[in-house]
Amino acid sequence: MQEKIAVIVPAKASPREIDKCIGSLLNLGYPDLEVILVDDGLEKDALHLLGNFKDKIKVIKSDSRGPSAARNLAAKNTAAEYIAFTDSDCIVDRDWLKELIHGFRDYPQAVSCGGVQGLPQDATNFEKKVFLFMQKSGFISDYVRMTKNIRIREVNHNPSCNVMYKKEVYLKEGGFLEGLWPGEDVEFDYRLKKKGYKLFLNPKAVVYHYKPKNWKSFLRMMYRYGFTQGFLVKRYGIFRKIHLVPVLSMLCLVLLTPLLFSNKIFVFCFIVGAILSIWFYFFDFLSFLIFLSGISFWHLGFIAGLIKNIF
Repeated sequence: MQEKIAVIVPAKASPREIDKCIGSLLNLGYPDLEVILVDDGLEKDALHLLGNFKDKIKVIKSDSRGPSAARNLAAKNTAAEYIAFTDSDCIVDRDWLKELIHGFRDYPQAVSCGGVQGLPQDATNFEKKVFLFMQKSGFISDYVRMTKNIRIREVNHNPSCNVMYKKEVYLKEGGFLEGLWPGEDVEFDYRLKKKGYKLFLNPKAVVYHYKPKNWKSFLRMMYRYGFTQGFLVKRYGIFRKIHLVPVLSMLCLVLLTPLLFSNKIFVFCFIVGAILSIWFYFFDFLSFLIFLSGISFWHLGFIAGLIKNIF
């Protein structure tokens, strides 16, 4: 029996790649599929573009309440057994849904199955460098995963740009925390894991995700990522590898400060060695700058997340 799946895409303002996203979803060829686009505050040009897909997709409004509320609203307005999420700046692989559903068929205890991210072929050079940074840091963020392992395996988290849930469990557990973005997927998966649910990853389920195209967008993104992780640590304590990064940064600062006055040569050599290590890890100057600025703004956001109250 073929499982009924709803693919939910929240969209706001004027997403540049929304036509590519919807086009790829309609090209999936899955027999029992419903595509739901949630208008979370789309501008006129984007709404006009959606006219090309009239009668092919379902559009609902969420009154600009944010991606979490948009996804939750759509999940409550479908009869599908499974709900899959992707972003409006993603292009999905033709076999994307087939591979996600394999996770549930192979592991009946699964309540969630996610996939991996690639970069679209027409991405800019800046996007490629940002993707490289996120790929290299994937071992602590679980966002852009570097993996040559193609087997389905259990994980702690799947990003919301590429994930499917059993709708019954998703609604029963309250869905994404409304008002939280980004990181609503991290928070929800943490709650699921605490209750003993099983989450899986199928590396054959691929979406091609555009990245920030300029410095302003990239730094804003890194600040927001850091802010969310600071909020999650304040709310739940440390539960991810990436939550240890500020701790390690502070430890290095505490250890190096006295040495700066007592042994300047040692500190100089340490700093030069660290810079060279990072340089050779990324291989070029732009990637090096993206790394330094990215972790700096992430830390600023993390501190703000610890201090500010968003609810």
